[in-house]
Order: sequence, then structure tokens, then C-alpha cells
Amino acid sequence: MDTMYIEDLQGEQYPLQAAVDRERGINGEKSISLTLYEEKWNEDYFKNIDTCWKLGFDGDEYEVVIPRAKARGKKAVWELKAVHRFFVDMRNSWKYETHTGSMTIQARMNFVFNGSGYNFVIVDSFGAKEMENFGDSSRLDLFQKILESYDAEFEIVGNTVYIRTQIGQDTDFVYHRNLNLKDITIEKDSTDFSTYGEGFGKDGLHVTYTSPLASIPGIGIRHAPPIRDERYTVDSSLFNAVKKSIDESLVVSITVDVAELQAQGYQDAPNEGDRIFLMDDRLNLDIETRIVNINESFNSKGELISQKVTISNKSIRESYQSQLSNTVKQLQDLFAGRGNIPYNVLPEAIRLATAALLSAQTELLFENGIVAIDKTNANNLVLLNSAGLGISRDGGNTFENAITALGINTNLLTAGAVHTNNVQIIGQDNFFYWDGNELIAINPNNTNQFTRLNSSGLYAARGALTVERPDGYKVINNGQAEFDFSVDEASPKFLTNGVYEEGRWNKTQNTDKGTAFSFSFRHSARYLYLNLAFYADDGNSGYVYIDGAGALDGNNYHTFFTDHSIGNNYAIFGRDFAVDLGVPTGGMQTVNVNIKSNSSDKAISVRKIRAWMQG
Repeated sequence: MDTMYIEDLQGEQYPLQAAVDRERGINGEKSISLTLYEEKWNEDYFKNIDTCWKLGFDGDEYEVVIPRAKARGKKAVWELKAVHRFFVDMRNSWKYETHTGSMTIQARMNFVFNGSGYNFVIVDSFGAKEMENFGDSSRLDLFQKILESYDAEFEIVGNTVYIRTQIGQDTDFVYHRNLNLKDITIEKDSTDFSTYGEGFGKDGLHVTYTSPLASIPGIGIRHAPPIRDERYTVDSSLFNAVKKSIDESLVVSITVDVAELQAQGYQDAPNEGDRIFLMDDRLNLDIETRIVNINESFNSKGELISQKVTISNKSIRESYQSQLSNTVKQLQDLFAGRGNIPYNVLPEAIRLATAALLSAQTELLFENGIVAIDKTNANNLVLLNSAGLGISRDGGNTFENAITALGINTNLLTAGAVHTNNVQIIGQDNFFYWDGNELIAINPNNTNQFTRLNSSGLYAARGALTVERPDGYKVINNGQAEFDFSVDEASPKFLTNGVYEEGRWNKTQNTDKGTAFSFSFRHSARYLYLNLAFYADDGNSGYVYIDGAGALDGNNYHTFFTDHSIGNNYAIFGRDFAVDLGVPTGGMQTVNVNIKSNSSDKAISVRKIRAWMQG
């Protein structure tokens, strides 16, 4: 982490040592707070600290907006609250002009950012929007109006603002209470909870929306403030806006304490906007959700010591709303024993067991407990005593099926359905669990490596898949395909000036590199192999180079260089050149074979024997 500093109004910087709390969210907000004690090392500036001083932390600059001084014995203490400089700079700058009508997001951002000292990059695509009297406000206010109107999010890197439809990454990271979670807190806020809303747009446009939750007794119709905005000219757009405001009025947030992640060796820290998996059977949570806020604590050395993430999104709200529906209530009644299932819809195993119990002819004996013996077959008996319950099919000599204090032992289990929140098998080498939605096995040493099976199919991440043929050959080994891939040579041959074809050889006397072959392929494997034969005229030597270029963007993405003083040893059998293409991307790429001679009056010759891809 970069060195922390504090800067006065004259631009003089001083060293800073303090524990820092930082908050960052999906709306780009960044703020920090710290407590600074009067010490010998800060006596040069401590008593002069004031609002608008700057704080440098983790590569970002903040401005003090709330300095609070306290007395502690004979010394003073500063409690400082600071926000990222972007928000201060944009709030303190005003745009006096106004615009009305439809504009692209690019045009509006140019209007807001020109002359601000900040740059912007629009990463995703946004349609044009109409806005009335856009302007005559602070840059920050106008920027926030753009985000709201175009339904965009942003992140700040240095002095550049990146605009996206949604920030963060789709990760495969799993937060699970038995693996990497410490505490979870669920909070619901129904202060502004509404079930009915109306919207009024331009030229008498009027829409209404009623939430399904309004039909639940005890909730009913709860009016939301109407949306009155003449920017809406289309019925569906206004309806979606009203529906969104109603559906999101029930605020559900979950705060997850992941303070021990770093101690467990996890390298990828969560970022705001990331999509993650959250599982905790204690709270009936099994959702894919999104991080909306992160609170972090750092010690005076800048080391992360605590981290809490807050998640709140549509999937969480829907999960809680669905629990209020009558269907869920009926199912819960059944599972709790408050409802009855008709006998004719019971699974076959249950009906057979029920019929067997009701028609059983048994004899009960009281010897070492209660012994129930089948009168038609005395070998079948059940023993119940203080040690447990045992079932025997050999007259009580052995009990292959038993329930004791040591556990359950059975050779056969028949069931129609097993209702459970979470079946977990935790070993030293694997973490395995099974809930009502999926089976998943996770490598405890690398949680990014896992295998998941659900109705969508089988998903193996980070090499967690091996496919073996009947003959034992591994077609896919540790997630990597082992079969060959097609490599196409340019037709007609791509030969640069000075390189010519003679028989089966491509030749040159140039002392500068020239292209003898050009191969194109889809980057679906890690390695490209070229088996090339080559020789030089007597008394000469030359070089073969493998050069790569990205076919999609035309830029030289990497150069593969093989330097070999050529002799005639490779003219017959050739030599393998292994080209590391990097992690497969699936895009089209091109690799050229270039040659040059060390003597302008003698030739060097090369031919391709074969080319393939693997790995």
C-alpha cells in the first residue's frame, strides 16, 4: 500500500500514521475516517489541522470535510472524516448553461466533465435520453442525474471515471459459513415499504402498479409517493419506473463479516459490484447476489485487519417476498406436520412401508429390551433397548442395520424425498455439500476451484475436470483439452518480398527477416506446435523466428523468438517449435514463420512438415 500522508492548505505534505476505516460502494463513493493522536512525530502540524486538508491513502486522495477535535487528558485528539477528492471537486464546480431535449450519454458527459480536471470512459452502450433543463447546477449533481437517467454505475481510477451498466465482476467466489464467513447480519427496513404506486408523464400519460404483496392479509395497499415526470412519454418506461420504486421499497440488506479471509490465504479481495454466492443454512440463505458496499479497517501500517461487505439486490428481496406467498406457507405447513398429504400421492417406498407396518403380524418379547419378531419368519426381528435400535434378518445373531449412540449403520435406505437444508461432508482434501439446489465440491486450499452440479448442468472451474476415454487416455486433463486443434495455412501462401518458393521449400537470401509461412487459428488451446524442416547453403547460416500477431485488432500481442544457428541436421526430420499462446481466449490469431540468411549470396530454406495445437 502507498505511504499515507496529510497535506495542509499550502500543499506541504507530512507523514501520517493512523488506523483507517474506509467505506466504498457501487455508486463510486469512497470515504475514510481516522483518529489521530497528538504525538512527538506529528507535532509540526497536529494543532493546525483544519477542514479542506488532504489525506493520501491507498493511492487515492481525500479531502477532510469533518475535523472534530477532542481533549484527552493533557493532549488533543483529532477525529477526521474525509471523502474522495472527485466528489469535492465536482461539487464545488458549477455549470451555468442548460440543455433541453434528447442527448447521448457521451454528449452529456462531455458537458459535465469538460474543464473539470477529470476524464471519463464510457465502457458500455447506452441509448439517448431526453432531459428537460439539464444544467445550471453543480457538476456532481448533474453527474448523478446522468447516472439515474441512463441507469448507469461508475468507478474511479486515478483521475478517470469509468461508466458502465454495472460495475464489478461475475465471480465464482463462494461465501459459506463453514468455510470463510464469521458473522452475518440481516436487516429489513420497511420505513418506506409500499405496495401501490402511480406515475404521471407527458401529455396525460398515467400508469398504476399494484404489488402482489398487497393481497396478503395484514399488508394490503400501501401508497408510494407518485412519480411526476414529463420526461416519460412511453407507457412501458413509466410503468417500469413505478414498478421498480414499489418492488425496491422493502429494503433488505445483509452484512457479511469476512475479516478472516486474508488470514486463510485468499488473495482476491472482494470489490464493490462483484457478484458472489452466499450460503448459510442457519439463516436459510442460498443465493447468488451482489456486493453493494464494503467497510474495511486498516491498522497504522496500512494492513487490512477487518472487512465487512453488504449485499442487497433484487434476488434477496424476491426471496423474502416469496416467503410471504400462500404457496410457500402451505409447503411450510406440510413440512412442519400441520398439513396432510393424500395417501394416493405418497411415493412408492412410503406406501409399501405403510402397508407393511399396518399389516404386520408381530410378537413382542421383553428380553434385554423390547424384541419384535415376525411371526411368519422368525429371522426377521427388531430389538429396542437402551443401547439403540437394531434390525436383524438372521434371528438376532447380527444387526446390519442399527441406530446407536455411535451413529447410524445401514445397508439399504429407501426414501421418496429427503428434505434438508444442507448436507455437508467436510474432509481434509475437499469440502462437499448438497442442498436443495445443487451439489458442489470445493477445494479448501483454492475456493476458486470447484465442481458444481445443478439443473443448468455441470460446471467445473479452474481445472476441476478430467475426462478419460475407455482406453485410459485423458481427453480433458485438469480442465485442459488434450486433443489436437486445426491450424490453417494462408492460401495462397503469404510470402514477403525476397522469399520465394522452390519445389517444396520456401527460400530467401535476404539478411532481413521475411515471412515464409502464415498460420491462422482460433485460440482454443495453450500451445501451438510447428514442426519445421530447414537448412542453409554450404558455408552459410540463418535464423528461424516464430512471430505472433493478434488477428482481431492487428496489434502485435506477443513475439515468440527462437534463435537457432541452422545446419543441415534438421533438413530431413525437422524440429518442433513450441509456442506458448497464453491462456486461451477463443479469439482468432495469426502466427508467422519468418526467416533470414546471414549471407546475401547464399540461401536459407524452410518447409512445414506439420502444425497442431494442444494443451
